[in-house]
Amino acid sequence: MDSSGSGVGCGHRVRRAVAGTAVWQGLLILVALTWGNSFIAIKHVVEHVTPLELVTMRFVPVALTFAALLLPTRGRQVWHMVRAEGWRLAFLGLTGAVLYNIFLGWGETHVAAGSASLIIALNPAFTYVLAVVFLGERFAWQRALGLAVAFGGLFVIIRWGSGRPVTLDDARYALITLFAPVCWATYTVTSKPLVERYPPLLVTGVAMMFAGLFSLAFIRPAFLAQLPALPLSFWGAILFLAWPCTVFAFSVWSGALERMPAGRVASFVYLVPMFAVTFSHWLLGDPITPALVAGAAVLVTGVWLINRP
Repeated sequence: MDSSGSGVGCGHRVRRAVAGTAVWQGLLILVALTWGNSFIAIKHVVEHVTPLELVTMRFVPVALTFAALLLPTRGRQVWHMVRAEGWRLAFLGLTGAVLYNIFLGWGETHVAAGSASLIIALNPAFTYVLAVVFLGERFAWQRALGLAVAFGGLFVIIRWGSGRPVTLDDARYALITLFAPVCWATYTVTSKPLVERYPPLLVTGVAMMFAGLFSLAFIRPAFLAQLPALPLSFWGAILFLAWPCTVFAFSVWSGALERMPAGRVASFVYLVPMFAVTFSHWLLGDPITPALVAGAAVLVTGVWLINRP
Protein backbone atom coordinates (compact mmCIF):
# COMPACT_ATOMS: atom_id res chain seq x y z
CA MET A 1 0.00 0.00 0.00
CA ASP A 2 2.69 2.48 1.01
CA SER A 3 4.84 1.55 -1.96
CA SER A 4 1.90 1.96 -4.33
CA GLY A 5 0.92 5.30 -2.81
CA SER A 6 4.51 6.49 -3.04
CA GLY A 7 4.62 5.45 -6.70
CA VAL A 8 1.40 7.30 -7.48
CA GLY A 9 2.69 10.42 -5.70
CA CYS A 10 5.95 10.19 -7.60
CA GLY A 11 4.02 9.86 -10.87
CA HIS A 12 1.99 12.98 -10.07
CA ARG A 13 5.17 14.93 -9.29
CA VAL A 14 6.78 13.82 -12.54
CA ARG A 15 3.69 14.84 -14.54
CA ARG A 16 3.60 18.23 -12.80
CA ALA A 17 7.30 18.74 -13.52
CA VAL A 18 6.82 17.83 -17.20
CA ALA A 19 3.78 20.13 -17.45
CA GLY A 20 5.74 22.95 -15.78
CA THR A 21 8.61 22.51 -18.23
CA ALA A 22 6.15 22.57 -21.13
CA VAL A 23 4.73 25.88 -19.88
CA TRP A 24 8.19 27.44 -19.74
CA GLN A 25 9.02 26.09 -23.19
CA GLY A 26 5.82 27.70 -24.48
CA LEU A 27 6.80 31.00 -22.87
CA LEU A 28 10.26 30.75 -24.45
CA ILE A 29 8.64 30.28 -27.86
CA LEU A 30 6.60 33.44 -27.21
CA VAL A 31 9.83 35.22 -26.27
CA ALA A 32 11.41 34.04 -29.54
CA LEU A 33 8.39 35.40 -31.43
CA THR A 34 8.73 38.74 -29.67
CA TRP A 35 12.47 38.95 -30.25
CA GLY A 36 11.91 38.05 -33.90
CA ASN A 37 10.11 41.37 -34.29
CA SER A 38 12.73 43.26 -32.27
CA PHE A 39 15.18 43.30 -35.19
CA ILE A 40 12.70 45.22 -37.30
CA ALA A 41 12.10 47.66 -34.44
CA ILE A 42 15.86 48.16 -33.91
CA LYS A 43 16.36 48.70 -37.64
CA HIS A 44 13.76 51.48 -37.51
CA VAL A 45 15.16 53.09 -34.36
CA VAL A 46 18.77 53.30 -35.60
CA GLU A 47 17.51 55.19 -38.65
CA HIS A 48 16.82 58.10 -36.26
CA VAL A 49 19.35 57.76 -33.39
CA THR A 50 22.77 56.22 -32.77
CA PRO A 51 23.20 52.73 -31.26
CA LEU A 52 24.34 54.33 -27.98
CA GLU A 53 21.20 56.50 -27.88
CA LEU A 54 19.12 53.41 -28.66
CA VAL A 55 20.48 51.82 -25.48
CA THR A 56 19.45 54.90 -23.47
CA MET A 57 15.96 55.05 -24.99
CA ARG A 58 15.37 51.36 -24.36
CA PHE A 59 16.82 50.78 -20.90
CA VAL A 60 15.94 53.93 -18.98
CA PRO A 61 12.20 53.02 -19.26
CA VAL A 62 13.06 49.39 -18.47
CA ALA A 63 14.99 50.41 -15.33
CA LEU A 64 12.17 52.68 -14.18
CA THR A 65 9.61 49.91 -14.76
CA PHE A 66 11.52 47.37 -12.68
CA ALA A 67 12.20 49.95 -9.98
CA ALA A 68 8.46 50.69 -9.73
CA LEU A 69 7.66 46.97 -9.58
CA LEU A 70 10.30 45.89 -7.06
CA LEU A 71 11.42 48.71 -4.78
CA PRO A 72 8.10 49.50 -3.03
CA THR A 73 7.48 45.88 -2.00
CA ARG A 74 10.88 44.17 -2.12
CA GLY A 75 13.31 47.00 -1.47
CA ARG A 76 15.00 45.20 1.41
CA GLN A 77 15.62 42.10 -0.72
CA VAL A 78 16.99 44.27 -3.51
CA TRP A 79 19.42 45.99 -1.15
CA HIS A 80 20.54 42.69 0.36
CA MET A 81 21.15 41.19 -3.08
CA VAL A 82 23.05 44.26 -4.33
CA ARG A 83 25.35 44.16 -1.29
CA ALA A 84 26.03 40.44 -1.80
CA GLU A 85 26.13 40.23 -5.62
CA GLY A 86 26.50 43.83 -6.80
CA TRP A 87 29.35 43.33 -9.25
CA ARG A 88 27.71 40.26 -10.83
CA LEU A 89 24.40 42.09 -11.27
CA ALA A 90 26.20 45.08 -12.79
CA PHE A 91 28.04 42.69 -15.12
CA LEU A 92 24.70 41.21 -16.21
CA GLY A 93 23.33 44.67 -17.00
CA LEU A 94 26.49 45.55 -18.91
CA THR A 95 26.70 42.38 -21.03
CA GLY A 96 23.06 41.35 -21.51
CA ALA A 97 21.68 44.84 -22.08
CA VAL A 98 24.19 47.60 -22.80
CA LEU A 99 26.92 45.86 -24.82
CA TYR A 100 24.52 43.43 -26.51
CA ASN A 101 22.37 46.25 -27.84
CA ILE A 102 25.33 48.45 -28.79
CA PHE A 103 26.79 45.71 -30.98
CA LEU A 104 23.41 44.71 -32.41
CA GLY A 105 22.32 48.29 -33.12
CA TRP A 106 25.72 49.16 -34.59
CA GLY A 107 25.60 46.09 -36.82
CA GLU A 108 22.06 46.83 -37.98
CA THR A 109 23.12 50.23 -39.31
CA HIS A 110 24.43 48.21 -42.29
CA VAL A 111 23.13 44.65 -41.84
CA ALA A 112 19.55 43.76 -42.78
CA ALA A 113 17.17 42.88 -39.93
CA GLY A 114 16.77 39.27 -41.07
CA SER A 115 20.52 38.78 -41.50
CA ALA A 116 21.16 40.22 -38.03
CA SER A 117 18.70 37.74 -36.53
CA LEU A 118 20.54 34.89 -38.24
CA ILE A 119 23.84 36.01 -36.72
CA ILE A 120 22.23 36.29 -33.28
CA ALA A 121 21.06 32.69 -33.62
CA LEU A 122 24.66 31.62 -33.06
CA ASN A 123 24.05 32.38 -29.38
CA PRO A 124 23.18 28.78 -28.34
CA ALA A 125 26.51 27.53 -29.64
CA PHE A 126 28.39 30.10 -27.54
CA THR A 127 26.15 29.43 -24.53
CA TYR A 128 26.55 25.66 -24.76
CA VAL A 129 30.35 25.93 -24.81
CA LEU A 130 30.42 28.41 -21.90
CA ALA A 131 27.95 26.33 -19.88
CA VAL A 132 30.04 23.18 -20.28
CA VAL A 133 33.24 25.03 -19.37
CA PHE A 134 32.03 27.29 -16.52
CA LEU A 135 28.83 25.71 -15.20
CA GLY A 136 29.88 22.08 -15.40
CA GLU A 137 26.87 21.11 -17.50
CA ARG A 138 27.18 17.56 -18.79
CA PHE A 139 28.34 17.14 -22.35
CA ALA A 140 25.69 15.20 -24.30
CA TRP A 141 26.17 13.91 -27.84
CA GLN A 142 22.48 14.35 -28.60
CA ARG A 143 22.62 18.04 -27.71
CA ALA A 144 25.87 18.46 -29.62
CA LEU A 145 24.24 16.81 -32.63
CA GLY A 146 21.20 19.09 -32.24
CA LEU A 147 23.45 22.15 -32.20
CA ALA A 148 25.26 20.92 -35.31
CA VAL A 149 21.99 20.26 -37.16
CA ALA A 150 20.57 23.64 -36.15
CA PHE A 151 23.82 25.32 -37.20
CA GLY A 152 23.53 23.55 -40.56
CA GLY A 153 20.01 24.93 -41.00
CA LEU A 154 21.30 28.35 -40.03
CA PHE A 155 24.02 28.10 -42.69
CA VAL A 156 21.46 27.19 -45.36
CA ILE A 157 19.35 30.21 -44.38
CA ILE A 158 22.33 32.57 -44.44
CA ARG A 159 23.88 31.25 -47.66
CA TRP A 160 20.82 30.66 -49.83
CA GLY A 161 17.64 31.48 -47.94
CA SER A 162 17.41 35.26 -47.98
CA GLY A 163 18.42 35.80 -51.61
CA ARG A 164 20.97 38.36 -50.36
CA PRO A 165 24.23 36.52 -49.53
CA VAL A 166 26.60 38.26 -47.15
CA THR A 167 29.33 40.02 -49.17
CA LEU A 168 32.84 41.08 -48.18
CA ASP A 169 31.57 44.63 -47.81
CA ASP A 170 29.18 43.41 -45.12
CA ALA A 171 31.82 41.39 -43.27
CA ARG A 172 32.85 44.18 -40.91
CA TYR A 173 29.35 44.87 -39.67
CA ALA A 174 28.50 41.18 -39.58
CA LEU A 175 31.51 40.69 -37.30
CA ILE A 176 30.36 43.58 -35.10
CA THR A 177 26.92 41.97 -34.88
CA LEU A 178 28.57 38.67 -33.94
CA PHE A 179 29.75 40.19 -30.65
CA ALA A 180 26.09 40.52 -29.60
CA PRO A 181 25.42 36.77 -29.20
CA VAL A 182 28.74 36.44 -27.36
CA CYS A 183 27.48 39.05 -24.88
CA TRP A 184 24.12 37.30 -24.53
CA ALA A 185 25.75 33.91 -23.97
CA THR A 186 27.89 35.50 -21.25
CA TYR A 187 24.76 37.01 -19.68
CA THR A 188 22.98 33.63 -19.76
CA VAL A 189 25.83 31.68 -18.18
CA THR A 190 26.56 34.36 -15.56
CA SER A 191 22.92 34.65 -14.52
CA LYS A 192 22.41 30.89 -14.12
CA PRO A 193 24.00 30.62 -10.61
CA LEU A 194 22.23 33.80 -9.47
CA VAL A 195 18.72 32.67 -10.43
CA GLU A 196 19.34 29.45 -8.51
CA ARG A 197 19.96 31.47 -5.31
CA TYR A 198 17.58 34.43 -5.75
CA PRO A 199 14.14 34.98 -7.32
CA PRO A 200 14.59 35.29 -11.13
CA LEU A 201 12.46 38.44 -11.34
CA LEU A 202 14.67 40.08 -8.72
CA VAL A 203 17.88 39.18 -10.56
CA THR A 204 16.53 40.43 -13.88
CA GLY A 205 15.07 43.60 -12.43
CA VAL A 206 18.21 44.68 -10.57
CA ALA A 207 20.44 43.86 -13.55
CA MET A 208 18.23 46.01 -15.79
CA MET A 209 18.33 48.83 -13.22
CA PHE A 210 22.13 48.75 -13.51
CA ALA A 211 21.74 48.80 -17.30
CA GLY A 212 19.56 51.90 -17.04
CA LEU A 213 22.19 53.61 -14.90
CA PHE A 214 24.96 52.74 -17.36
CA SER A 215 22.92 53.99 -20.32
CA LEU A 216 22.58 57.48 -18.79
CA ALA A 217 26.21 58.04 -19.82
CA PHE A 218 25.10 58.26 -23.47
CA ILE A 219 22.73 61.23 -23.04
CA ARG A 220 23.80 64.38 -24.91
CA PRO A 221 22.06 67.76 -25.19
CA ALA A 222 21.72 67.39 -28.98
CA PHE A 223 20.03 64.03 -28.48
CA LEU A 224 17.50 65.48 -26.04
CA ALA A 225 16.79 68.37 -28.41
CA GLN A 226 15.78 66.05 -31.26
CA LEU A 227 13.34 63.93 -29.23
CA PRO A 228 10.20 66.08 -29.85
CA ALA A 229 10.69 65.80 -33.63
CA LEU A 230 10.89 61.99 -33.74
CA PRO A 231 7.92 60.24 -35.42
CA LEU A 232 5.24 58.26 -33.60
CA SER A 233 6.51 55.02 -35.16
CA PHE A 234 9.85 55.60 -33.44
CA TRP A 235 8.20 55.82 -30.02
CA GLY A 236 6.12 52.73 -30.75
CA ALA A 237 9.28 50.81 -31.59
CA ILE A 238 10.96 52.03 -28.38
CA LEU A 239 8.02 50.96 -26.20
CA PHE A 240 7.95 47.57 -27.92
CA LEU A 241 11.68 47.11 -27.29
CA ALA A 242 11.40 48.27 -23.68
CA TRP A 243 8.41 46.31 -22.42
CA PRO A 244 7.59 43.13 -24.41
CA CYS A 245 11.16 42.58 -25.64
CA THR A 246 12.90 43.39 -22.35
CA VAL A 247 10.70 43.47 -19.22
CA PHE A 248 8.59 40.47 -20.26
CA ALA A 249 11.19 38.52 -22.24
CA PHE A 250 14.07 38.94 -19.78
CA SER A 251 11.83 37.90 -16.88
CA VAL A 252 10.79 34.73 -18.72
CA TRP A 253 14.42 34.03 -19.64
CA SER A 254 15.56 34.20 -16.02
CA GLY A 255 12.62 32.10 -14.84
CA ALA A 256 13.43 29.43 -17.44
CA LEU A 257 17.10 29.42 -16.39
CA GLU A 258 15.99 28.61 -12.85
CA ARG A 259 14.27 25.44 -14.09
CA MET A 260 16.18 24.34 -17.20
CA PRO A 261 19.85 23.95 -18.25
CA ALA A 262 21.36 27.12 -19.70
CA GLY A 263 22.23 25.45 -23.01
CA ARG A 264 18.68 24.22 -23.50
CA VAL A 265 17.18 27.63 -22.73
CA ALA A 266 19.60 29.26 -25.16
CA SER A 267 18.58 26.83 -27.91
CA PHE A 268 15.26 28.66 -28.26
CA VAL A 269 17.19 31.56 -29.81
CA TYR A 270 17.41 29.35 -32.90
CA LEU A 271 13.70 30.04 -33.44
CA VAL A 272 14.19 33.82 -33.53
CA PRO A 273 15.50 34.02 -37.13
CA MET A 274 12.47 32.15 -38.45
CA PHE A 275 10.14 34.70 -36.91
CA ALA A 276 12.42 37.59 -37.89
CA VAL A 277 12.61 36.53 -41.53
CA THR A 278 8.85 35.89 -41.66
CA PHE A 279 7.95 39.30 -40.27
CA SER A 280 10.61 40.94 -42.45
CA HIS A 281 8.78 39.41 -45.42
CA TRP A 282 5.41 40.71 -44.25
CA LEU A 283 6.56 44.15 -43.17
CA LEU A 284 9.62 44.87 -45.34
CA GLY A 285 8.91 42.75 -48.42
CA ASP A 286 11.92 40.44 -48.02
CA PRO A 287 11.49 37.23 -50.09
CA ILE A 288 10.82 33.78 -48.64
CA THR A 289 12.57 31.23 -50.85
CA PRO A 290 12.42 27.40 -50.93
CA ALA A 291 15.95 27.34 -49.48
CA LEU A 292 14.74 29.48 -46.59
CA VAL A 293 11.91 27.04 -45.87
CA ALA A 294 14.30 24.06 -46.07
CA GLY A 295 16.81 25.75 -43.76
CA ALA A 296 14.05 26.57 -41.28
CA ALA A 297 12.94 22.92 -41.24
CA VAL A 298 16.49 21.76 -40.51
CA LEU A 299 16.83 24.41 -37.81
CA VAL A 300 13.63 23.32 -36.06
CA THR A 301 14.85 19.70 -36.15
CA GLY A 302 18.04 20.76 -34.39
CA VAL A 303 16.10 22.63 -31.70
CA TRP A 304 13.92 19.55 -31.17
CA LEU A 305 17.02 17.39 -30.69
CA ILE A 306 18.45 19.82 -28.13
CA ASN A 307 15.23 19.86 -26.09
CA ARG A 308 14.33 16.17 -26.44
CA PRO A 309 14.40 14.46 -22.99
